[in-house]
Amino acid sequence: MSMKLPIAIAALVVSVSSAFAQQSGETPIGVSIGIFQPSSTQLKNDLGSQFLSFGLGGGATGRPSEGAITPEWSFIVANGNGNKLFILPLTYGYEYHFGIGSTNKILPYVRPFLGVAYYDYSILDFGSGQYSSAKQLGATYGLEGGVLIGRRLKLSAAYNYFTQAGGFSFNGLTLSATYTLFNL
Repeated sequence: MSMKLPIAIAALVVSVSSAFAQQSGETPIGVSIGIFQPSSTQLKNDLGSQFLSFGLGGGATGRPSEGAITPEWSFIVANGNGNKLFILPLTYGYEYHFGIGSTNKILPYVRPFLGVAYYDYSILDFGSGQYSSAKQLGATYGLEGGVLIGRRLKLSAAYNYFTQAGGFSFNGLTLSATYTLFNL
């Protein structure tokens, strides 16, 4: 896979995040790690039931505001049964915080999001025997919910809807933990 597109997307994220930081004063940036569980039986059969997910995105600060527009990009990677899949979703969403007036260390939130996704896959469908391989762009949207714990940790569950590519549905659930490293 050529690294030009992911590098260009990373540059876009940093520049847009910097613009938001100038507007709001600070944008927390954190690293995340988690698992992605595809909803498609076809993908589960061809690649396995759980994939690794890691990324860079909005962190757990942002208190005591009601919420903010947050960028996020992640990598979803799977290799199994001789097949491979790489998805790079870049999303923006509004993260709404519940209970902002409270002094609790745990703050629930919800974040509807939308964006673009880059797919790179090479899959032999064991059900049909058909081989498919492509590198292309698509769209993604979904809903994330979770809790902010203190000012550094975010635990979340997000469901991504992706546009179909090559007859495959890449929709699925991501469970992840994000640790805030710094503010832009």
